[in-house]
Amino acid sequence: MSTPPSATTIGAQTFADCGEGKHHLKLFRVNAGIPLREALEHAAHVLDCATTLSLEVAMDPRNARLAFAAHYLCEMGKAVLDDLHLAIQPGGPHPQ
Repeated sequence: MSTPPSATTIGAQTFADCGEGKHHLKLFRVNAGIPLREALEHAAHVLDCATTLSLEVAMDPRNARLAFAAHYLCEMGKAVLDDLHLAIQPGGPHPQ
């Protein structure tokens, strides 16, 4: 499938649950209208940071406090990628 050069985020993906029993409440949303290249670059940086943090946690349990930071970064990066995936799907959701 070819990706249109003008593909942008559509703002459909949300992330950051607001707590136990409140998984339907999301604190953040991917903004619509971000060009594909910039969104992918940002997701790559966020996921690289998450990889570094998770390795720190794995190598030294005293860094366990970093685990949630890595979790949130992964959630952010995944939301950007999921939003872009929806944006390039024929007949997908419309921009928010």
